[in-house]
Order: sequence, then structure tokens, then C-alpha cells
Amino acid sequence: MERPDGTRGARVIQVIETTALKGLGTEKDPAREVTQYWSLDGKCLATFDPHLAYHNIEFECKNVKESLILPA
Repeated sequence: MERPDGTRGARVIQVIETTALKGLGTEKDPAREVTQYWSLDGKCLATFDPHLAYHNIEFECKNVKESLILPA
């Protein structure tokens, strides 16, 4: 099985980075800064929302933990 071993390459590319305040300021939808990356022709390439990232990290941790548990 091939295991992750870090970055295998990198390159410099030209994109537009925007930041904006998002959220209602409630417990379920806290106010936070969201970062987006756009192509020069206006297409959204990626969005980083720390509120959503937290849920993704929890999901990934659960999957890793489950994959490390050996059967009895």
C-alpha cells in the first residue's frame, strides 16, 4: 500500500484571492473569514471556510482512527 509522504511537487500559478466575512454570528453559523481563490476569468477554484473545515477534519480523523483499529 502506498502511503502519503508529503508534497511531491509545487508550482507558482496566478489566481485571485478574496476574503470575506461570512456567517450570521450564531452558534450554528458563526461569523468567520472565508477565503476564496478565483481564476483570472472569474471562475471560483476553491473556498476555504474554517467552520466547514472543522467538520471535514473531524470526519477525516474518524476515518483514520477506524482504519488503524485492528480486528480482535
